[in-house]
Order: sequence, then structure tokens, then C-alpha cells
Amino acid sequence: MNIELKITLWALACAYAIGNSFIYSWAFWSAFEINILQFASFTDILPSILYTIAIPCIVVSIGIVAADYWEKLKTQAYSRIENEFATRIKYYHDIKYIFLISVSAIGAIVGIIGAVALYKSDKEAASIENYPWGDIIQVAIPFTISVLAFWLITKKTTFLNELKLARRLAIIIICILPVVSYLWGHISSTKIINGRDTFLIQSDGQCKTPTNTKYRYISSISDKVFALSLSDGSVCVFKYNSLQLTPEQAANNMKGIPSTNI
Repeated sequence: MNIELKITLWALACAYAIGNSFIYSWAFWSAFEINILQFASFTDILPSILYTIAIPCIVVSIGIVAADYWEKLKTQAYSRIENEFATRIKYYHDIKYIFLISVSAIGAIVGIIGAVALYKSDKEAASIENYPWGDIIQVAIPFTISVLAFWLITKKTTFLNELKLARRLAIIIICILPVVSYLWGHISSTKIINGRDTFLIQSDGQCKTPTNTKYRYISSISDKVFALSLSDGSVCVFKYNSLQLTPEQAANNMKGIPSTNI
């Protein structure tokens, strides 16, 4: 029975990781308004997103193991440490409460500043009409779904009940990872569209366009390359034998350009 349970848990973990990977892929490719499955099969896509499968697995595993370990450690030592501090430090519990509130407030302020800096980077001060409401909605919707999933799992199920108090932390990690995968895909595609840390591409199999048309590298899957036309925003899909990737910023700023050949 235990063996069957472990196999079931591993199968669920793999399905969860693959699901996160496809959430990432969907968020990434939807920015270019193409259905990637029309150009590549599941077996072609899977190798290109292996790292997004590995990362959710590693994070979930570390989070659950850490939560379980913390629970055991706290059960053994927390009360003793708390009592020791309480006897030696006057108003210990009040100081602890103020410290936790301060750390939470500082974290919230840093998060707000970071979000504002991210949206303001490479942009001039925008009016309320030009504020990135679309991006905010894209963050708010999956985050709200994640919060609802967390509430339903913790209140309506016994999932990971053996972790006791650490169960909440493990479920938070499990619920938030799909949101992180979605945002990661969205941010990655946005960086390419906006030309941040991007490459210009030259190839022996490039699409037939005027010679002065430049293409920005998006991704490669199997023997196909996806590139974004800088003239009209179209996506070029072609097979190749060799590629030359040139840093776009270097191409714009310097004559002598380092390049990467594939």
C-alpha cells in the first residue's frame, strides 16, 4: 500500500511539474499570438522546457522537506528557546511581535518599490491612462486563483495533513508555483518583444524577406527556429543548418560585434 501511495505521489508530482512547464510555455508563446502546438509536437516541446519541469520539482521538494524538518525542529527546540529568551529578555514577546511586524512592513515596501521600478524601467513617467493595467490584471487573476486554491485545499481537504503546522507552507508553495511559472513566461516573452537582452539572428534557412529586414531570436525547438520580424512584428518559423546570434544592443551601438554561432 505504501509503495502504491509513493508511486501515486510521484506520478502526481511529475504531472504537476509538467503542468507548470506548459503554463510557462502557454504564457510565453501567447504573447506572440501563435499556437506552438501547430509547429511542434509534444516530444519536440518537452526537451525545450525540461528546465521548467526541473525547477518546480526542486522547489516543491525543498519546500516540503524544509517545512517538515522545521516542524520537527520546532517541536523539539522551539519551546525551550522561547522560554530561555523570555526569562532573559524583558518584554521578549512584545519585541518579537514588533520585529515580525517591522519585517513584514519592510518586505511589503520593498516589494512595492520593486514593482514600481520594474514598470518604470526604460519608460517615462506615465499618466493614469497609460498605466500598465493589463499587466496588473494578468498578475492579479492567477494570484487570486492561487489564493482560492490554497483556501480550498487547506479548509476542505486533508492533503498533506501529516505535516501538521508546516502543511500551510507546503500548500502555499504548491499553489504559488503555477503563478510563478505563468509570470516567468510572460516576463520572458515581454523582454523579447521589448528588445531587452535579445539577439539578432542570421541563418541559412531564414524567411524570404527584403535583405534589410532584421529578425530577433525567440526560441528554437527541434530543428525549427522562431524569430520576430523587427519590420512588421510577424513571426518567422524556419528550419536551419546553422545560426548566427548577435547581441542586439551591440549591433545597435558598435560596429565590431561579437557573435555566437550555433
